[in-house]
Amino acid sequence: MFQPSPLRRTYAAALRDLTSSKPAVRASAAADLLSVGTDTPRASADALAPLLDDRDASVRTAALTTLGALDARHLLDAIAARLDDDESTVRQMAAVALSDLGGDRALEALRVALRHRYEDVRYQALLGIVRAAPAEGYAECVAVLDDADPWIASEGAEQLGYLLDPQREPAVELTDEQRARALDALRRVSDERDPARLRVAVLAAIARVRAADDGAIATVIAFARGELTIPGKDSSELRLDAIDALGSVRRHADARAALERLARSILPTPARAHARLALGESS
Repeated sequence: MFQPSPLRRTYAAALRDLTSSKPAVRASAAADLLSVGTDTPRASADALAPLLDDRDASVRTAALTTLGALDARHLLDAIAARLDDDESTVRQMAAVALSDLGGDRALEALRVALRHRYEDVRYQALLGIVRAAPAEGYAECVAVLDDADPWIASEGAEQLGYLLDPQREPAVELTDEQRARALDALRRVSDERDPARLRVAVLAAIARVRAADDGAIATVIAFARGELTIPGKDSSELRLDAIDALGSVRRHADARAALERLARSILPTPARAHARLALGESS
């Protein structure tokens, strides 16, 4: 039977439900303050502050998500303390919240988080710095290409591709020396043959193509065509990224030929649609 969607809480109702005995109610009330608490952001943030120590991880996560959006910079220390939470999701949302807050203090907290003992915190801190200060993020991305965690190294490579993309809007202001240093680092990493670092190598190759470096086109074509695979649930999405990257260099004969082959696939797959778009055709 059709059920109408529940009405969004009022501000007063959200405040009341923050103290409910039920974790699901506390979490949803914290999430609702993202919408109904914006007229009184500081008061809303102060009401959420006790939930940062809630016994339920979903409540702590919801509180962090809303605090970041409410610009609760006066609670920055309490938010940063959650980087040491026992739950991975909470730790990561603490880093995301710091990125949402922005400002010098939040950026400094993210710099410290880049050296954190938890890999998930370092991963989100890297993304936060790239978002808050792209030019500084460039240097950090170069540095993490050799990180022992292949997921962090891979993310550094992927973000470098976006930072070096000449078509990026707005463009990141990098000197010729900085761009050359980043490309040299990406070339070194993309040439690695260690199976444990294959994901890093492929993402570095995609980054090089985004940066208009033709030397990595063969690797990206192999990945885009499914001849080369990498671990991770996001491998299908990354394959579409590879196709998009080839589209940025479709003037290159090999890149164009690969895109045309994918675009002529009989099955209406996401890869076919992306290839057609990359060629400037209708999907």
